[in-house]
Amino acid sequence: MWRDESVTYQVAHRGVGQIGELVRHVDAVHGVYYLLMHGLFAVWDGGLLTLRLPSVVATAAAAALVALTGRRLAGRRAGLWSGVTFALVPLVQMYAQEGRSYALVCALVALATYLFVRALDGGGGWWLWAGYGTAVAAAGWLHEFAVLALAAHGVTVAVSGVGRAARVRWAVAAVAA
Repeated sequence: MWRDESVTYQVAHRGVGQIGELVRHVDAVHGVYYLLMHGLFAVWDGGLLTLRLPSVVATAAAAALVALTGRRLAGRRAGLWSGVTFALVPLVQMYAQEGRSYALVCALVALATYLFVRALDGGGGWWLWAGYGTAVAAAGWLHEFAVLALAAHGVTVAVSGVGRAARVRWAVAAVAA
């Protein structure tokens, strides 16, 4: 077990009140993740498997979402290669096997980006923007740097030439997140 993982493991095995007290003083950025892992360990305390499985599943989901986004933007072949390439990046592989929040944040940002691209294409309506805002908010609760995706998406909205309605819907979703 790696150093940061051992912190997750130890904190997740504390009571909810103890976790709350800890994040009031230190490591607040991981508070939601600690509570999530606390709940997971309460259901199934499988040691390292329970600790690392969420990251593995999240990385697989992120790779699939990268592939779907690539497919939507550039076709089937580009989608396939983008998903495979993403999964082979050494840093992605490292976080896929580490019991920390980073893979989950990545999956949520990948989901938000996929929903963002679909919503900008005009296929689906308000539920895509609601899902987008929810995914960005959830990613932000897991790690505050995830909100930087909003900046990237905002630049995309600004330079892509989308209509006023799409700009307003993105702004509402971004503010709600």
